[in-house]
Amino acid sequence: MTELTAPSQRWTLHEAHEADDADVLQLFAQVFGYEMTAEHWRWKYAQAPMRGLLLRRQGVAVAFYGGMPREVQGPGRVHHAVQNGDVMVHPGERGMFTRKGAFFSVSDAFLSRHIGPGRTFEFGFGFPNERAFGLPAKLGLYIAGGRMDALRWEPASAARASWLVREQPLDATSVESIGKLWDDMQRDWPALYIPVRDPARWRLRFLQRPGVRYQLLLVRRRLGGRPLAAAVLREHAGHVEWLDYVGGLPGIALALAAVRRYAAHHGGKPVTAICSSQLTAALAIEGASVAPSGIVVPLRAPEPGWPQPYPWQDKLWLMGGDSDFL
Repeated sequence: MTELTAPSQRWTLHEAHEADDADVLQLFAQVFGYEMTAEHWRWKYAQAPMRGLLLRRQGVAVAFYGGMPREVQGPGRVHHAVQNGDVMVHPGERGMFTRKGAFFSVSDAFLSRHIGPGRTFEFGFGFPNERAFGLPAKLGLYIAGGRMDALRWEPASAARASWLVREQPLDATSVESIGKLWDDMQRDWPALYIPVRDPARWRLRFLQRPGVRYQLLLVRRRLGGRPLAAAVLREHAGHVEWLDYVGGLPGIALALAAVRRYAAHHGGKPVTAICSSQLTAALAIEGASVAPSGIVVPLRAPEPGWPQPYPWQDKLWLMGGDSDFL
């Protein structure tokens, strides 16, 4: 545990590492009212030896700001970014929603130390709802970097895929076949900033998460077997959630058809998805209904002298699977 300069005499500020997991998980339960397992937490922060920043009062954890590194493919190069999450403050902390409170202290410390030109991460993003976004925006910590739309489709009526294509599940071995699709995706959205969706990412995110089963689907050409599109979905009691996609623009319709067909064969449930608003036109096909999701994509508020607007502002390619909570 690395102790940093304390923001006030009330607290000490630390970098949080694996040795602090138990204390952070205890704080999580106090804040959110349920327990997250240590296994789930380690999966979330598997690529983050430094989990985030932690405030302690007399040795007791009272606030935490987490960050999960993400590689983001932008025009011409890869950017080292961070997905912010698990921002929490003990309910007993007084003044926690002011510039003198624990929330501002831990959030501002993480953002100012780790995000921006020449710092650990070029930029950060997350998935708070309007209410959770409002407080840090009011305190001057965040600006809106985009919004997420909610999409919905009825299940497909066709019982089988077209005779031109075939659909198959992906597992830890066959997921390697999406490598070519990731190349196609970068080619077809050259102006957007896309969190990396290579085989290693899908394996970690969707095949190694403890306690949750996702369905990974690959669409191939029948003749020759070339991969055309891939999708990730999660089945719920009343709907099927389309969480992620990898492939080029022409593959979207094929992936959506496969997901809707899956929904038809698993209880005739509707299909839902969330996506960043700049993707809505491309994904909202085949009779989709579209509504605001209430989710804002925040970016670090600029410091004096930083170039504005950010090149990635309103240009992030995001679906629900980019979040850490679906």
